[in-house]
Amino acid sequence: MKIDINKGKQNKIHILCDGEYSFTVDAEYWFSCPYCGKNMIDEEEQAAFLNAVGSRSAFIAGLRLLSYRDHSEKELVLKLTQKGHKKDYAQNAVALLKEYRYIDDERTAEIYAKDLFERKGMSINGIVNELCRKGISREIAVNTVEKLDNDPILRIIDLLNKKYSRCLSDEKGIRKAVSALQRLGYRWSDIRCALSQYEIETEEE
Repeated sequence: MKIDINKGKQNKIHILCDGEYSFTVDAEYWFSCPYCGKNMIDEEEQAAFLNAVGSRSAFIAGLRLLSYRDHSEKELVLKLTQKGHKKDYAQNAVALLKEYRYIDDERTAEIYAKDLFERKGMSINGIVNELCRKGISREIAVNTVEKLDNDPILRIIDLLNKKYSRCLSDEKGIRKAVSALQRLGYRWSDIRCALSQYEIETEEE
């Protein structure tokens, strides 16, 4: 296989294999790796070469994604594969990112759970489901929400006061508030209990 490189912007090296663009890596990596300076590699070297530069390319892309926000391991592998990196390369990159502590599912779960709990007012069950959807294991998700101060009825009352008080003047508004609370993961029994403290009668679900 014939190897060529083109220098890109800033610190980027674009690698071409047999004349076709294949990977982008950083200059520090390329000029220190054993393949730098080789124009041709044989079949025995090819698999190792592709794995090395492919994984490094995915690693750089993973760092860029993590610079915007934290990701879970599964979420980052999925995003890298969606961006065109082979799954093996993406998994190698994520394993290295985890080793360097750029990825920590427990830390990510705590940050995301706090945001959902405080900013969106989501229920504990809703937070667990959302964390799992983000690729966090259910065990980590459950352990994370156990640290949150939770009384679902008091939280619903707080949301009714802050966000939905204007909806409680008629039946249509009440249904709208109930639907919104259910989307946040609150149980109907807790919603009904909270509404009863407003002396609002509700129909059975």
